[in-house]
Amino acid sequence: MSAGDLLEGRYELEAQLGAGGTARVYRARDLVTKATVAIKLMEAGREKDPEAVAYFSQEGRLAARIRDPHLVPALHFGVDEDRHFIVYDYLPGTSPLSELAEKGRVAPKRVCEMVLQVLYALDTLHRANVVHGDVSLSNCLWRERDGGRDEVRLCDLGCAWVRSPCIVVSGAPAEPSEHRGTAYYTAPEIENEEAGDHRADLWSVGAMMYALMTMRDVDLGDPEEPLEIPPPVLLVPRIPRAISDVVMRALAPAEQRYLSAGDMIAAIRAALVMPMARRGVPLWASIAGMGLAAGLATFASLASLADAPPGIRPPELETPSAPVAGSDLPAMSDVGEAGSVAVGLLPAAMMAPADAPLVVPPPPEPTPPPSEPTPTAAPIPAKPAPAKSSPPRPVVVTWTTVERALKAKAAALRPCSSDEFIALGLRVANGRAKLESLDGDPAELPRDRCAADVVSELRFAKGDEITGVVGVRLPARTE
Repeated sequence: MSAGDLLEGRYELEAQLGAGGTARVYRARDLVTKATVAIKLMEAGREKDPEAVAYFSQEGRLAARIRDPHLVPALHFGVDEDRHFIVYDYLPGTSPLSELAEKGRVAPKRVCEMVLQVLYALDTLHRANVVHGDVSLSNCLWRERDGGRDEVRLCDLGCAWVRSPCIVVSGAPAEPSEHRGTAYYTAPEIENEEAGDHRADLWSVGAMMYALMTMRDVDLGDPEEPLEIPPPVLLVPRIPRAISDVVMRALAPAEQRYLSAGDMIAAIRAALVMPMARRGVPLWASIAGMGLAAGLATFASLASLADAPPGIRPPELETPSAPVAGSDLPAMSDVGEAGSVAVGLLPAAMMAPADAPLVVPPPPEPTPPPSEPTPTAAPIPAKPAPAKSSPPRPVVVTWTTVERALKAKAAALRPCSSDEFIALGLRVANGRAKLESLDGDPAELPRDRCAADVVSELRFAKGDEITGVVGVRLPARTE
């Protein structure tokens, strides 16, 4: 079919918007309501495949029955001369989120705010015992609203399947005989044709976050030679460690992932608050330094994250201004399993109830004037005890010392990378440093000779062996 054709004598096709392996999407005009709609039309010949027809019909029913502000709703579906079609709400100005990813790395906070909307949609689907099955950048529609706010909607339920106790809505099997997820966004258990559940969708969300923030796809390698996924903060040091930790947990094996979309929502919202604390400064100290009103507001927001049940969407947090030390952010150790903050981190003064009476301590007793000393005989000096020899204190090399020393070599590292940042994995032992990795890849010679030579020049006091990754901002190139 092409522009100008009619479906059911009501929907006039205007222009093709996109195409996939099983269907094409058109902008169309509803001649009854005069509204612009989007129509997904099954490809010719697919109607001969009973399973394909069952899943296409199920997509129309699911999209019409399950409503969420971040899902694209179906308005109608039907058949015209054996051509199955679904009528969707038309969203002007939208484009696949993959087009935004092609423009460059997206700021971590912005990525979190966008994927939260995807997780809200998944939470609604999962509560209806529906697994989306194909969460990817291409299946998320994005547009920028007034004020620069990003709006994201999850679409395409063509690969979705339902789980017990949900009743299959159109005769489609409970799980497809062949999964058709998008490469690099499909969970490993699905790729390996193992049993999967709603946690496969959470892996896909983690892969989306990874791609948006690092401009790299998650590469698992081959089953015979699996690859280890480097954390996002290793590739782009400016990514807050708390957000990187959320991504890595989503990309973990199924039994180690978040239990639900609601749990991942809480973890992301907590990670967005974590940058308020500087490295080495407890979270309660950072909150206290904001002032009474801002600190109490922040504590209340954190408490709402801990108390909100999965799937309930608390209001957007207004993060008070606070000093941020670039990428020097705390780890997730201050955050609980579901992203809640332990109450013990807050000082007792901040936890006192607002209506508690003010207790004013009594003034100290006046100190009596000193009396005249009574003359006494001179004391006999005691024989000094023999000095005990204490063992020498071990020399401690801290990672802070290593970071400072390497960041001081930023100018020497400038010829080693064409990027704005460089991430170096170091092993420090016996006062010497050795380059272990460069930008997330194992260090190799002679390819990484430049950075290895700079690292080898570092000298430290001898102590215990320590390892870690340092992100260094490189100075601007000079012509």
